[in-house]
Amino acid sequence: MRLPQRPGRYPSIRAVPPDRPSWDVIAAGATGTGGGTHRPHRSIGPLLTVPLPRRMLSIAALTVAALTAAGTTGVALGATPSPLWPRGVDVASWQHPGGGPIDWNAAHASGVSFVVIKATEGTNYANPYFTADRTAATRAGMVVGAYHYARPARPISTAVDQARHFIAVTGLTRTAGHLAPALDLEDNGGLDPATLAAWTRAFLEEVESETGRTPILYTYRSFWTDRMADSHDFAKYPIWFAIYNNQATPGPPPGGWPNWALWQYTSSGIVPGIAGAVDENVLCCTAATLRTQADGTLSEIQKWHAAAGLVALALGAPIGVENPAGGGGRWQQYANGLAFWSVSTGVQALWGPIPSKYLALGGSNSFLRRPVSDIENTTVPGGQQARFQGGWIYWHADTGAHEVHGQILQTYLKLGGSGSALGLPTTDEYSVPGGRQSTFQHGRLRWDAAKNQVTQLPPGP
Repeated sequence: MRLPQRPGRYPSIRAVPPDRPSWDVIAAGATGTGGGTHRPHRSIGPLLTVPLPRRMLSIAALTVAALTAAGTTGVALGATPSPLWPRGVDVASWQHPGGGPIDWNAAHASGVSFVVIKATEGTNYANPYFTADRTAATRAGMVVGAYHYARPARPISTAVDQARHFIAVTGLTRTAGHLAPALDLEDNGGLDPATLAAWTRAFLEEVESETGRTPILYTYRSFWTDRMADSHDFAKYPIWFAIYNNQATPGPPPGGWPNWALWQYTSSGIVPGIAGAVDENVLCCTAATLRTQADGTLSEIQKWHAAAGLVALALGAPIGVENPAGGGGRWQQYANGLAFWSVSTGVQALWGPIPSKYLALGGSNSFLRRPVSDIENTTVPGGQQARFQGGWIYWHADTGAHEVHGQILQTYLKLGGSGSALGLPTTDEYSVPGGRQSTFQHGRLRWDAAKNQVTQLPPGP
């Protein structure tokens, strides 16, 4: 789908997934700022069953590819997805041979409903045709989207750098008719699966924090199963699944995704108004879904708040604007509390004294990280609690609001939590000689650093 846009800097061709029996042939690219590479797609059917090397392809191999491609011109390619599914394309600078424009009116008239345009690659490259394509496609009545071609690398912070570069070029995409930002992940940059997963998460969380939208993740099966070790940690992000299987459906995606959001079913589409072959896609699975997915006017928190009913009334009116949250996600303050959203946690609402305590500890930048529950009632009558990724906060009028975390929290919960003989916490966790301690209404829990164990103690200092 994506070809590196700077042959001088990235002397490679795109690795063809095993799911895609096609061979990319590189021809002369467009010139000018940012450069470009034009690679018409031709099939060689079963002759190629393994990925081509991204970093190098010999002249001899290129010659064989060209000859093979010439001999297979006219062979039918692509799957046959339902004609009821919204049809789209994705494009980059190589769809502008000689710098010529795409006729988006002709493309739209042929039945293309949406386009996802390459915006950026790595930390420096920006597609010189991105803005013009997005503007013209929008004027033609199409839904538009943008993608970033990932260049994973160490340190992990390069993911944040690339995400910020992407957003600087595309904007926040908080408009009608614009799909959520997409990450094109098909190059591991030499990273092992765990490091690549951390890099990918850092990119996605930066995008969700800045835009308030759930990013889309593009990949293909063999890359995900091999390079990402078939991680199931990203299944809450919509998957843009590339598989050229000549079937009516793509089949189940890898990685624990329950379904696909977009399916790239061929790289050899012929679309009026677009020069040469182009990637074709469908969106699952109705025109109404496309309209919903393309509505960027409301953030995830705003969508939730509009349907939150009594919880929204309890929170009161919003104060100020949404803010990015540390560790991914966004939060909005209200007169009586706050709402927090991230892809991994969904929207959680906190009201009363607990959100004030949470913010005083540092919010999502603290050891508590992100909330994973709304406000809940404790077993002790009149008490409240909220669960976070890194601990819990309890509140009662008699004790105030206090956090419990780590091994002390694990022991407390095993004993029955607020329903145990210890009652509710009356302090935050604090240091004592040789370890840490939390005090409760009817006792203490002390963690011994030397023994790495927690002991229950009677009330006392």
